[in-house]
Amino acid sequence: MDIISYQKATIDDTSVLVDNRILFAIELSGAQSPELIQRLNQQMTDYFSKATEDNSCISIIARCDGKVAGIGSLLVREMPGNFKNPSGKWGYIMNMYTIPEFRRKGICTSILHLLTEEGKKIGITAFELHATAEGEKVYTQEGFIHHNEPTLRKWI
Repeated sequence: MDIISYQKATIDDTSVLVDNRILFAIELSGAQSPELIQRLNQQMTDYFSKATEDNSCISIIARCDGKVAGIGSLLVREMPGNFKNPSGKWGYIMNMYTIPEFRRKGICTSILHLLTEEGKKIGITAFELHATAEGEKVYTQEGFIHHNEPTLRKWI
């Protein structure tokens, strides 16, 4: 079996994060116009460059023989606390994506563990995420539970 290595992303890894996030978005949403992909690429390049530098987003990259096998990110946010999360520090797990040929090898679970450990180091006491149907089992096996609070959205 090939050895998978994991590293915390730096600003030099911005293009890896962006490229794999776009692969994930296309897998979820289907083919997109080159113009939209380019616009999204630029926005995410700006985002990950800034967020990696100021540690508002922590990302992990998995590699196998030098090839990217998967990514995952932790968005750090702080808000007023509540009774379930008095610290008010939240970690939003996002960008969990494993390249198809590397799936079912524990990469997602390993990235999830690394992200939650990084979050705990900086005082995060609650984590949340949105999961695809395919990925949901990984998260429930790791202690994530369904939260039935309704989410309302408005697109502008």
